[in-house]
Amino acid sequence: MKEFLKQKLLENKSGIYSLIAHHYADQIDEMGCSLFRDWLSEELSVDKSTINLTSLYSASRREQKNNKRKGKTTGFQPVFENKQNSVNPGSNFSDPGALPSSVDNITEM
Repeated sequence: MKEFLKQKLLENKSGIYSLIAHHYADQIDEMGCSLFRDWLSEELSVDKSTINLTSLYSASRREQKNNKRKGKTTGFQPVFENKQNSVNPGSNFSDPGALPSSVDNITEM
């Protein structure tokens, strides 16, 4: 994987920073982009100036947003209770014959 990333980074291929940010997300979060760039340059044996810090930062932010979005969709899912066993049967909208509780307070003239 390192050789692949190194080759694509040296070729300046599109999407390489997104791939790096995805593959090394934990390290970027721990170190920050500047320190991670130093570490990555040693890890891949490339010159530090080869790694565009702005592109790395942008890709890191996109990866963080994607992870947050995934966390929301896989996080807490509300469980809806069965309205038939509800304490207030007048609030049962699934039963067409049920009257809202506010109807009890209406008097005809």
